[in-house]
Amino acid sequence: MTDAEHWLWRLTATQWLDAARHELAQGRAHAEDRRAALVHARRGAGMALNAVLVALGEKADETTRAGLEGRWGRSYVEHLQALAGGDEATRAPLPAEATEAARVVLTTPLRAHVVTLGRGRAADVHATLEATQWLVDACAAAAEPSG
Repeated sequence: MTDAEHWLWRLTATQWLDAARHELAQGRAHAEDRRAALVHARRGAGMALNAVLVALGEKADETTRAGLEGRWGRSYVEHLQALAGGDEATRAPLPAEATEAARVVLTTPLRAHVVTLGRGRAADVHATLEATQWLVDACAAAAEPSG
């Protein structure tokens, strides 16, 4: 059910999840470069959310499928904004914790406002990568054929 020309349907749910995991791995590999790590985290979270939309689309009729294209917006940031500010219906089929994880991924600033020294350095980047991992795992569970 892929469409090479369409922004969402160009990959299967499995392919979106693979891409999300790759982005997360890149974020972890660049954890010392704050901006790069956070950009990879946001992209990875958005790609995982695309996997959920595609999985829902595989079970839907054409009218419902067309509506999924705009459900959480088109960009990764729009996906995260919808999830972070949404209610249970917006977030479904993801669990309630997805709202907070999306907020963490979305709101961690790309530039540190305070310079930290020692062990606390980049703690918020690592927390964001962990929130992204949680979202990827939750999306993988929601995108499973039985999920």
